[in-house]
Amino acid sequence: MVSHKFQFKQFTIFQDRCGMKVGTDGVILGTWTDVKSVDNILDIGTGSGLIALILAQRSPAKIDAVEIDRDAYIQASENIANSPWRSRLKIHHNSIQQYADFCDIQYDLIISNPPFLPMLINPIIIK
Repeated sequence: MVSHKFQFKQFTIFQDRCGMKVGTDGVILGTWTDVKSVDNILDIGTGSGLIALILAQRSPAKIDAVEIDRDAYIQASENIANSPWRSRLKIHHNSIQQYADFCDIQYDLIISNPPFLPMLINPIIIK
């Protein structure tokens, strides 16, 4: 049985309304991603906000997280609002195509957890 929350040292991920549960792939992707000299990060398909929060913990970058699913968006919004880095994280309830239509930011890093967003970007991390 999957727990409704996952406790990290500095933040908690609630995942009861989100289809994208905390998994090894997301944790590894967030912890192994090189964030040196990165000022702006885009997390496509943020789900619960896991990767965005890990990257916020590891860097001073500003992070935009995009999520199309309403329940996941609400869950990620709450997880981000309850984090120590809420001032640097912004979540958008859009498809990535809609977000791209109004976004004028150049990102140093674009990240996505591919099991939940197949064939949208390749490679996984664009830098």
